[in-house]
Amino acid sequence: MMLNLTKFMLTNTMMIGVIMTICSNNWISMWMGLEISMLSFIPLMINKKIKSPESMIKYFIMQSIASSMFLYSMIILLIGVNMNNEFLMNLSMIMKMGLAPFHNWMLLIIETMDYYVMFIMMTIMKIPPMVILIQCQNSATLTSISLMSLLFSSISCVNQSSVRKNLTYSSIFNNSLMLMSINSMNVVVLYMMIYSMSLMMTMLMMSIMKTNFVNQLMFNEFSIWMKMNFWLNMLSMGGFPSLIGFSAKMMILQEMIMKEQMILLLVVVLTSLLMIMFYTRMAFMSMMFYHTFNKWMLNLNKPVMFFMSMNLFTTPIFLTLLSIT
Repeated sequence: MMLNLTKFMLTNTMMIGVIMTICSNNWISMWMGLEISMLSFIPLMINKKIKSPESMIKYFIMQSIASSMFLYSMIILLIGVNMNNEFLMNLSMIMKMGLAPFHNWMLLIIETMDYYVMFIMMTIMKIPPMVILIQCQNSATLTSISLMSLLFSSISCVNQSSVRKNLTYSSIFNNSLMLMSINSMNVVVLYMMIYSMSLMMTMLMMSIMKTNFVNQLMFNEFSIWMKMNFWLNMLSMGGFPSLIGFSAKMMILQEMIMKEQMILLLVVVLTSLLMIMFYTRMAFMSMMFYHTFNKWMLNLNKPVMFFMSMNLFTTPIFLTLLSIT
């Protein structure tokens, strides 16, 4: 494993690239920010326990192709050639985000990553492409890609046994929802914050429980409080009502109702039901069998209490603030 100092320096450099993309007001600086964040992220993928060089090469090739497409469209824009360069820009950023139909590269590399690197790839590394998509909006392209990603990710989750691949499909699903509300910056930012918080709690518990496959959830020996925390977090990730994940999806649905996008609303509701079914299955599998445990394990420690409180009490506060604003 790399030294913590090396990982800290690479993470900081990556964040500089992300901030550079967000704060830039020209295409060249945005492209440079994308490259800095990509080149800083690749060394973080090193995992000596699993053969990771192949995954690093696949990630580099895919990101390089997308960056080349973005640079090509940017040059066309600067020259002033009458071409559909916005479509190429959108396509390159969709490839970087790993949305359908350009999602297979994520599934190929995800199994070699630890949960820390997975969290960065599914949250922080998705911010720069999202910012560029906001700058060059193409509603028809983004809506088509979002619908395709929603349908594919929700259906693929049902029969998938790998936890990492399920989280990847969930990332594709949630990124598609954000793309559908890309015209509303506040909704995208709030949704990203809620999703990142829920994903962080999920990956932290998966790392503690050392779970790689869904079936392993039935044979864990953790305390009842840890299982309850995992149960609540899975329901929140699925968007179960009264939990923090539901408030995020409620913002998207409210935005679609205001714009009278009823067909998109129907697709989002139906695909969300499939995601709820999958996360509910994971939640109940973790609580399926009763295990004996020591009496001291009943003590509710502070991290577990904090995570449970975040899921239970954040939603009413969040919805109240949303109604006031």
